[in-house]
Amino acid sequence: MAKKKYLLEHMTWPEAQAAFSRKPCVVVIPIGSTEQHGPHMPLGTDFLTAEEFARRLGERAEVIVTPTIPIGYAKYHTSFPGTLSVKEDTLANMLMEICEDLVSYGATHILFVNGHGGNMQAIRQCGEMLRELGVPMAAVVYWKVIQTVNPNWLPIGHGDYVETSLVLALDESLPNMKIAKIPTSKNLTDAISLDTPHDAKFNGGTVFVNLITADLTDSGDMLEFGLSAATNYNIPPTAGSKEMGEKIYEGITDYLVRFVEEFGKVKLPPVESLGPLAQ
Repeated sequence: MAKKKYLLEHMTWPEAQAAFSRKPCVVVIPIGSTEQHGPHMPLGTDFLTAEEFARRLGERAEVIVTPTIPIGYAKYHTSFPGTLSVKEDTLANMLMEICEDLVSYGATHILFVNGHGGNMQAIRQCGEMLRELGVPMAAVVYWKVIQTVNPNWLPIGHGDYVETSLVLALDESLPNMKIAKIPTSKNLTDAISLDTPHDAKFNGGTVFVNLITADLTDSGDMLEFGLSAATNYNIPPTAGSKEMGEKIYEGITDYLVRFVEEFGKVKLPPVESLGPLAQ
């Protein structure tokens, strides 16, 4: 018996029509970024890993997986050659227009598998539009759920051993492990430290700052304090492995399969029926 197709780009239009007729019809949109990941990691890290999570989800769950969106909002990385970025409004408009088409074909739920934090504002804008249409939307980034899957998997930064493991599992030739190192992050002053280009610490409090990656690091890779429950930030990328990457893919795919099953049950009432102004 022929296996059902799940990748939209592999379907004919009649096959797509049949797939969109399933109810609930959860559509998965993998999205990432083409951006620097330090000297040892490929520029496609974020979209390649998101694509792999979505592909594995599609194989196991009855969902449609769209082509991957490989470029997002990454302006703060463009000091490093090869990074590609679009404006947040451009990205948001593209996502909304894509989702409008998907909903018109029969999509009832939209799930973004997102590999890049810089995309979240555009995804949120798209989610607001979908909520007006009564369509549930969710977005999953692996580092937000990874410790739920395995508390010993502790991301520590951009181009770290976790990301390195995920890329090694895809293609061991992509990372240049000979130059992989523990990154160092700069501070603004002796008293103001930086967790990310957007989060500074002063006297125990967190303050928003609008910096670029090159303000923190000369090499592009960087520690991101508070990204997980990690207390050891001296773990080198060489601690990663293909085997670890494969376990992460499988563990998070298990999580996504369970989430999709539950997410498909979500039904939203019309916006105009809610709140004190409802008629």
